[in-house]
Amino acid sequence: MPNRKDFLQKTLDVVGKSPAKTVLDALTNGTPFEETTLEAYWQIVAQAIARASKEGTPPILIIDEFSTFMHNLINKHGAEKADRLLASMREWRGAGVRMLLTGSIGMKALSRQHGLNSEHLNDLQPFPVPELTEEQAREFVQQATDPSSWTAGHTDEFLKQSGVFYPCFLVKGLLEVGNKAQPQDFATIFSERVRPHLHADFFNQFDRRFKAYSALGDNRREELLLPALKAVMAVETCRGEELPCAPAFDRIDLMEAMEMLVEDGFVDFTEDADYERHWKAGSRLAKNWWKRSGLA
Repeated sequence: MPNRKDFLQKTLDVVGKSPAKTVLDALTNGTPFEETTLEAYWQIVAQAIARASKEGTPPILIIDEFSTFMHNLINKHGAEKADRLLASMREWRGAGVRMLLTGSIGMKALSRQHGLNSEHLNDLQPFPVPELTEEQAREFVQQATDPSSWTAGHTDEFLKQSGVFYPCFLVKGLLEVGNKAQPQDFATIFSERVRPHLHADFFNQFDRRFKAYSALGDNRREELLLPALKAVMAVETCRGEELPCAPAFDRIDLMEAMEMLVEDGFVDFTEDADYERHWKAGSRLAKNWWKRSGLA
């Protein structure tokens, strides 16, 4: 990890003695400044950051809930300023700055809703957090339990009751089950003390994401996203050519919709040697949400 102070000083040196130096100095030190001043000198500041990255060791930029940050930026300052920030960030990546941008809402839907230039983001690689396989989940549980009191039968029933193999679900289940509960107790423990809390949090997140699609306009949620989601959730896998596409839209619109559903965790896909995509539910959790959603 490069020294933060060295990089900031390098950036200030690149700016020189222009009024933009005052703006960048305020940004880096957290001191007050006039937004109109930043507006006037943003391009100079942004270019200075890129030049400093090329001349020294580029920093690593990590922004949690980046999409929520962008949503708030758009609401306060408009899509044009959000687009300008995205363009500058791409320039910084070209200069060597590495970035990890995470978020609980999808940038693709946000970009479509507000007309952001998606090309500013197309050099970024997705970073999904996959659900564990059953084999991995079994190993996880076995490593976290005492073999003198925890048997293979305990693990079998625990995984059956958990149903979802994300580590946070497994940890919550293990904490609630404890060291003394027997397999016949697991169903009650999960139904009363695990699922009502964890499932509610994640299901509410899926609810919010799906409701947000109504802002896309052109009735895309009802006529494009929902029929495609129904087709995927109805089977184990679904080929791309089997996805329905309403007459008002074309297959490019459909693929854009599917990318939104992938980014938001509703669906996932594999791709064969002929580049045919095979669609499936994004996770056991997404499948369970669908069953409970009433959208089918």
